[in-house]
Amino acid sequence: MRLPLKEKGKDKEPILLLNQFNYDLREAFENAIKKNLVSINTKVMLADFSVIDIKSFDPNNIVNLFNTLEKLVSSQAPKWQVVGAQLTKSDDLRRIYIQFSIEIEKFYFYIYMGIQFHSLFYYQVDKEVINLSKKIRELENLNNNTKSEITIEGDKIIREELEKLGYKEIDNSKLFEELFTKSELSEKLIEKASDVEENYPSVGENDILIGKLKKQLETFIIEAYQFNLASLDQNKMLQGEEGMVAYVDFEMFKNKKTKEKTSVINFEKLSTETLDEMRKQFDQILNIFSLI
Repeated sequence: MRLPLKEKGKDKEPILLLNQFNYDLREAFENAIKKNLVSINTKVMLADFSVIDIKSFDPNNIVNLFNTLEKLVSSQAPKWQVVGAQLTKSDDLRRIYIQFSIEIEKFYFYIYMGIQFHSLFYYQVDKEVINLSKKIRELENLNNNTKSEITIEGDKIIREELEKLGYKEIDNSKLFEELFTKSELSEKLIEKASDVEENYPSVGENDILIGKLKKQLETFIIEAYQFNLASLDQNKMLQGEEGMVAYVDFEMFKNKKTKEKTSVINFEKLSTETLDEMRKQFDQILNIFSLI
């Protein structure tokens, strides 16, 4: 089950303890993110060459934060298992997160903490971006015009060749049948069309040049990161919103050997010793955040 829990039953102490830990952990995590996430103001260029101001940040600062957390937890709260900083990409959506877990007697806690943001691509503000883009566009237009000429010339030659072979009055469906059944006919026509293309070597040369120019243009692409300092629940996270995510799952082992768990827990049967151990482990995690 996911914290916080609804307060119920006669003995609310265990639920109050869990809910307070959930609240304190979220607050400590979000404060750490705000402290380490520094916005960067910069100018960038769009594909239409207009220049705009944007805000970005360095994700490496968050990765470093999580690496520090991992080291501190490993050294000062050794009963907790840590999965260090993880980075995932899905189209323009990015996530950086860290995971903790612990078994306290027959109970299991899982903590997920991370941020979700978007990656956006822009051009550097540089005149060379405009120059390269214009050269690429001019060459592409030139090739398109040349290819139109090739098509017209090729159609003309193919029609003339068909007339020589006696297919002047044949309709399209019959011609298609002939081309399908007579491979030598189609091969001959393909060869004639290829001969036409060979008379226009500039197309291939321009394609090579366009490829080189595009690679040069790629060197001016920069990646910026869009983030919002908002608290997200898992639903908003799955919907792709930007912000900070921290949640705690709490379960009980039905069978520790098979790791089978259940969310059905009788809180009134939690012993004082178990609660004390939970409180101790929670305090260790929370104290670590005061060190970063």
